[in-house]
Amino acid sequence: MRYRAAVHAMVLCAGLGTRLRPLTDERPKPLVPVGARPLAAFALDALARHGVRHVVANAHHLAEQVEPALRPYADARGMSLTVLREETILGTGGGIRNALPHLGGGDFVVFNGDVLSAPDLTRAVAHHRATGARMTMVLREDPRAERAGVIELTADGRVVRMLNEGPAWSAPTTRCLFSGVYVLSSAVGPDLPDEGCVVRHTLRRLLARGERVSGVIDDGPWYDLGTPQAYLDANLALLRGEISLPGWSAPTGAVLVGRNVDASNVTLADSVLGDDARVTGRGAVRACVVWDGATVEAPSERVILSRHHRVVVP
Repeated sequence: MRYRAAVHAMVLCAGLGTRLRPLTDERPKPLVPVGARPLAAFALDALARHGVRHVVANAHHLAEQVEPALRPYADARGMSLTVLREETILGTGGGIRNALPHLGGGDFVVFNGDVLSAPDLTRAVAHHRATGARMTMVLREDPRAERAGVIELTADGRVVRMLNEGPAWSAPTTRCLFSGVYVLSSAVGPDLPDEGCVVRHTLRRLLARGERVSGVIDDGPWYDLGTPQAYLDANLALLRGEISLPGWSAPTGAVLVGRNVDASNVTLADSVLGDDARVTGRGAVRACVVWDGATVEAPSERVILSRHHRVVVP
């Protein structure tokens, strides 16, 4: 039997995006433009591809921007969207606990709105249900795990250790990076904190009690857009067709120009110019991301431009 993914999902959009400042002073990180669309719109594409029809998003930093930015993308994909504003930031665990009444009472998917990825959610949900897990984590074999926090996975797909805590497992394990995507059973609700991180609170509790936590290793595209360099490089990879994601086709010539933009006096290469962007000067604009309504002056190379900030990337 081929399982379909859970029809409910939560997209986490309440983070502060501190590593991407000053850009996130203007937009919450899940809404920064990637390929001229909000970053979290790619999460909606990935969820819709696997049968998700009801999405809850939480919001805190610049919360008023989240619903109007994501609503058109949800509507276009036939998905309902509920946005829950958090007066104080609740963390991933607290945010999920707060959203439980809107998540259908069964299994649901959680997707970090600030990463660019397209995992096989159907496979993750199938493994979750087949193993009777409370939580199933989408993991990656990635050397960055040693720095970001290791999740240890057995050969039969069981998570047994996190962050090097507890005694070593009796059999060999694979040391993995957590992708920020996971499947939860609503039964995990009592183990979710009112405020705090789902990994450091809920996962720790489940493992301490010997509850089944499953994991699947996914080798699909995954970009953490936490820094200006990572953000720019992900945009460039999309433009050049180096990333394959549902709902995305690389533009001809690796250049994407929005509406009401006059770039006739410059040479464009590997760049995104958003709607109503203004182009001044002469010469080349190379490897730049220009937000809606922002101004770029040629020549420019490896620069991110918002309406109020200019960030040069080495």
